[in-house]
Amino acid sequence: MHNGDRAVLRISIGTAIAALVCYGLALPMPHLGCIMAWIVLCQGKPLPIKKGIVVGVVLIVTMIGGVLMVPLLTHYPMPALLFTGLLLYLLMLMGLGGKGTQAMLLTTALTVIPIAGLIEQSLAIGIAQMMGLGIIIGTVVNRFALALFPPHPTPAAAAKKVALAPESPHQLALRAVLIVLPVWLLALSNPSFYIPAVMKTVMLAQQTNTLSAKQMGRELVFSTLMGAALAAVLWFGLSIWPSLLMLVLWLALVSMWVARRMVRLAANRFTPSFWSNAWVTCLILFGPAIQDSGSGKDVWIASAMRCSLYVAVALYGWACVVILERWHPSGRPAVEAAPGD
Repeated sequence: MHNGDRAVLRISIGTAIAALVCYGLALPMPHLGCIMAWIVLCQGKPLPIKKGIVVGVVLIVTMIGGVLMVPLLTHYPMPALLFTGLLLYLLMLMGLGGKGTQAMLLTTALTVIPIAGLIEQSLAIGIAQMMGLGIIIGTVVNRFALALFPPHPTPAAAAKKVALAPESPHQLALRAVLIVLPVWLLALSNPSFYIPAVMKTVMLAQQTNTLSAKQMGRELVFSTLMGAALAAVLWFGLSIWPSLLMLVLWLALVSMWVARRMVRLAANRFTPSFWSNAWVTCLILFGPAIQDSGSGKDVWIASAMRCSLYVAVALYGWACVVILERWHPSGRPAVEAAPGD
């Protein structure tokens, strides 16, 4: 079995188990746990179990610490804005320095948790616990699947891949901050509606650091539309027989379809970040749709509003990059590594 096939099996099995745990235990916002597990599962080098558990616990503690930003936002909005912008800039630099996963998780903590804390403190703590649990689940499942499907040794020449640093990391970091910060400010006006949009924006900001300006529009907008199409497929599949078993099976099946294209087992012209972002968008749309159905809301109208918002966010990110590139070109972007290598 090829290493790519093994990576696809690890990702799909891990997604299924994460969905079984998060939805089976009726945890708050269970799709967030699935997203965090996906991020861990897509890493080419799985974390040791002990390290993954430690990272998950540390992330929970760090995210809960994000609740402390709520009083600052409430009483001192301008210092809170400047402090958040500075932290975002430092985290984007950390991501460009080769620690993309850690930077994205901490960026999510910095942006989402304070917004959730404005709604209710218990919601912020629940989101923090769910994200940390997703990392722990992804780590344990990844190691278990790695034992079942160990990768073949690769030649030394193929194993040593030189990662080229971006030409202008400070400019790319600033560009990413300018993409995230306005949407984050918008979320302060209506936190419950814009929390998923903030998560989507964080993913877009990370994606723009690995894309050239010419690729930007197609990647950002098309990955959002692809995510919406995948969410519709999941919803139609689940409507055939609404149950936890069908939910887990459909998530495993569609994640396997996405993972095959992400690790390039199925030929396509899109980058791995395109497919990863499409799947995260799918989960961001699909998770709230299940909650809307349970509360009696119109699923299609709510999903259409969310999808329109995400497309608008993608268009904003594209326009922001194009304008900044015309003003001051950033040169070569960061090199993206294919998952499962």
